[in-house]
Amino acid sequence: MTQVIQQLTVFLEGGQNIVIPFNAEKPEILNPQIETFLKALSEKDKKDGNFLFQGARVVLIRLKDVSACDVVSLIRKEEGPAKATKAAKAAAK
Repeated sequence: MTQVIQQLTVFLEGGQNIVIPFNAEKPEILNPQIETFLKALSEKDKKDGNFLFQGARVVLIRLKDVSACDVVSLIRKEEGPAKATKAAKAAAK
């Protein structure tokens, strides 16, 4: 089973970093919340507003405090039980 996770890192002007993970369909297609966030950052009329990320973890960001952001797509592949058992036995030796 393969799982695609997109990790959004938001760098704030005060020096803090916020890391928000998202599930994604494909690594090359942005999660809709990330895409909407990037569009909101580029629109001058929304610059004084806030952006709310919803999901398992709710995050509210004031857009004028954002200095940069970064998106990384990660692919997690789960090993089958036979492979995991062999790897555990090899590590125990």
